Amino acid sequence: MKYKLSASILNANFLSLKKEIDSVLKYIDEIHLDIMDGHFVENLSYGFPVLKALKNQNYKKPLDTHLMISNPQKYWKSFCNQGSDILTFHYETTSHSYIILKKILEFGCQAGISLTPATPIEVINPIKNYLDRILIMTVEPGFGGQSLIPEMLKKIEKARKIVGNEVDIEVDGGIKPKLIKDLKKAGANVFVVGSYIFKADNKKENCNKLIKLIKN
Repeated sequence: MKYKLSASILNANFLSLKKEIDSVLKYIDEIHLDIMDGHFVENLSYGFPVLKALKNQNYKKPLDTHLMISNPQKYWKSFCNQGSDILTFHYETTSHSYIILKKILEFGCQAGISLTPATPIEVINPIKNYLDRILIMTVEPGFGGQSLIPEMLKKIEKARKIVGNEVDIEVDGGIKPKLIKDLKKAGANVFVVGSYIFKADNKKENCNKLIKLIKN
C-alpha cells in the first residue's frame, strides 16, 4: 500500500498560486482541489478555470479533485475533460453513485466516493468494485478550522476491512502531524493537508515533517 501526501490548494495564496505549488511540488504526491458550490456545502471555492490552468502547467502530479457539489452527474465529465486525474464526489449528493463511478472509470479517470461524517461506511458495499478511492471526511465538509472527529478512526478501520489494500483511503479535515500515526494505524494511506503546508513560514520543513510521519 502506497502512502501519499495530497496538498490542498484551498489554503494557498491564489495571487501567486503557481509559485505556491512550485515551492512544494517535489515533496507532495498529489495536488488536491476542493470544488464547493455553495449548495451542497455553504462555501464557494473555484472551478474549471483553475483546474484547466493547473493541467496546462503539466505538473506531473495527479490532480486530486474533490467535488463538494450537488448533481455530480451533470458535471463529472467536464471535470474529467478539464484535467482531473482522480475525481471524487459525495455519496450524499446522488442516488446514482454506481452509474457515475462506472462512467468516470470508462472515461479513463480514477473514481472515488466521499462520505460525510454521519454517513455509515457500509453504504460502499454495493459499489466497492468501482472505487479507486474512498475519501472519508474527518470533519464536516465546507468549513475550515475544525478539529478531526475521533469517531472517524473507527470508520476508517471499517472501510479498510471492506475494501482491502487495493483501494486508497483518503482522509481530509483537521489532519495534523500528531494524528497521522493513528490515522495510518486505522488504515488511511492518502492524507490531505492544506494550511499546515501553505500557511507555513517554512513549507519545506513542514512537508518533510509530514513525509517522515506518513511514509516511514
